Amino acid sequence: MTDLFLGPKRYVQRPGALAEAAAGIRVFGRRPLILADELVHSILHPVLENTLPAAGLTPLQVRFGVECSRGEIERVAAIGRAERVDVIVGTGGGKAIDTSRAVAGRLDLPLVTIPTSAATCSAASTVSVIYEKGIRTDTIDGKAAELVLVDSTVIAAAPSRLLAAGMGDTLAKWYEGKPTYDRTPDPSPSLQAALALSTQVKETIFKNGLDAKQDTDGGRNSAAVEKMIEANILMAGIIGGIGGKTFRVALAHGLLYGMTVLPQIHRYLHGEVVSYGLVVQSCLERDEAELRRLIPFFSKLGLPLTLAELGIHGVEEPLFREGLRRTCAKGSSAHNLPLPVDERVLLQAMQEVEHRVREMRA
Repeated sequence: MTDLFLGPKRYVQRPGALAEAAAGIRVFGRRPLILADELVHSILHPVLENTLPAAGLTPLQVRFGVECSRGEIERVAAIGRAERVDVIVGTGGGKAIDTSRAVAGRLDLPLVTIPTSAATCSAASTVSVIYEKGIRTDTIDGKAAELVLVDSTVIAAAPSRLLAAGMGDTLAKWYEGKPTYDRTPDPSPSLQAALALSTQVKETIFKNGLDAKQDTDGGRNSAAVEKMIEANILMAGIIGGIGGKTFRVALAHGLLYGMTVLPQIHRYLHGEVVSYGLVVQSCLERDEAELRRLIPFFSKLGLPLTLAELGIHGVEEPLFREGLRRTCAKGSSAHNLPLPVDERVLLQAMQEVEHRVREMRA
């Protein structure tokens, strides 16, 4: 049986695309609720403050809270109901857009997403990751965007750290998806397509990723940057959609979600912690070829590769041990690997990463 959520319906990526936002939103409504945090609002408002009213729109600006939680979803949804909005516009990064998607589903309204970074595939995804006080509690199926509007000039001007984190998160589609694919006796055509696309995108990232980072470090858009934006947002979203629950996450995301109990982890981007988790997963799998690709590539991207680089300075720290326990708990995606994973084995793999990274850097 195949049961998939697919999206988006339309994807537009080009320099200056933000100027087209009014025309794009107007197709779906006249009273958009625009969810943005303070930083994203300061980026988008200079363009939108005149173009939206000029197109006959009456926007409602709502500030995004701290995280995509059930309380935040209900708060924004209540505002939308009271103000009789007719389209939801999610902007910025993953948590704000995840919240917008859940609100659009709750109110049964069209969704338009305008990402200002390529750190995740949230803008083109169909799921929302739910947090409570910083700890991931659930992943829910949501509403696909009617339109994803990507201004590549805006994203190229963002810190390169965001683009690099997105590359790690997008690579996870292959590294985490393939182990579950390999355990599927008779994969469906959609699952085969997810593997094929993730393999292609993986090689695109390894080929263009370092050039893209160098260009964004210099504040330049380029062909390499455009490719990484499309890979991180559109292709990762499509792979997640057609792969469904089978072709999604394994140890790397399980480790991220488990370690959210540590306050210091919240200083790092989703894709940064996932990237570290991919190296740990490759150690668990004893995949020498992939370790030789991942460690130097992630090092050049500036992604964290050691516990100290994630703000963790003692493996006996009680919260770290709790993170290990949560990562290995029954039902965790860590068990999607074709090998047993417990706290002892996981810690050994993390310590092996420490050794390999020191050796590579020496």
